[in-house]
Amino acid sequence: MPSKECQESESLAEAMAENGLNEEAMYGFLQAAECWSRWESFSKTAMCYERAYEHGMLCHQYKAAAETIMKAAWAWARQGEHDKYGLDCQIASDAYMAAADEEKDPLPLVDAAFSSILGGNLDMARKLIHGALETTRGKGKELVDLALMLSEYDFGKADTYIESVLAGLLEQDELSKVKRDFFLILSEFVRASLESEAAITIASLAVSTGLDQTRLRELVKKGIDEGLIPASFDEETEEVVIDASRYDPESLTLRKGPILSRDLKDPGAWDADLDE
Repeated sequence: MPSKECQESESLAEAMAENGLNEEAMYGFLQAAECWSRWESFSKTAMCYERAYEHGMLCHQYKAAAETIMKAAWAWARQGEHDKYGLDCQIASDAYMAAADEEKDPLPLVDAAFSSILGGNLDMARKLIHGALETTRGKGKELVDLALMLSEYDFGKADTYIESVLAGLLEQDELSKVKRDFFLILSEFVRASLESEAAITIASLAVSTGLDQTRLRELVKKGIDEGLIPASFDEETEEVVIDASRYDPESLTLRKGPILSRDLKDPGAWDADLDE
């Protein structure tokens, strides 16, 4: 069985961990995680990344540990485990803060802020942004500005800022990370919107995100394709409809407003009182 290689890597990492070889165990679990990822076994991928994070923290490689637990979060998101995704994002934020303290460098606070936004803890994100502004002395100011936009879910402004400002300043790897974070935060925003609405039009989402409808449609479809948004896209109605297996149908009867925007004259009128 080809996935036997992944299991062997994981077992070897476990043996290293039992012998107190934390750095070796970290790299071993990273290797196992990457192997499981190739097989798209995302829960096993996430768990191995989480183990790599644990041993990274034990050997005081805080920044590497933070980056690793964010990979675990991404894997949980692809598995549809959004609570675990959010928790790992918050753990990453704490690890980045530990890195800032250990390295006497405030720049990891910016990464901590992004992780807090990804995990939905906007209060902590704003505190970290404020801390970064006070301590980085202008270094990384552009990323701090972007974090502030995303903490306010101003996706339209943030998208333009990435293309017009950051694309000319950042190295390709860092720019790719910024674009990925933007995409993840937008996907979580759409997913959270669907939890309360069950269906929502691209037109309505465009108003709430500030993104152009064409650009938004492209990103939403990508989020659905990658399993980050548990929904389908209705090409005819331009509507994002939550996966029926992800909600309790009985709870829908408690809604005051309609479920599908196609039933509305105003697609944004989710708080309509049908008794009037």
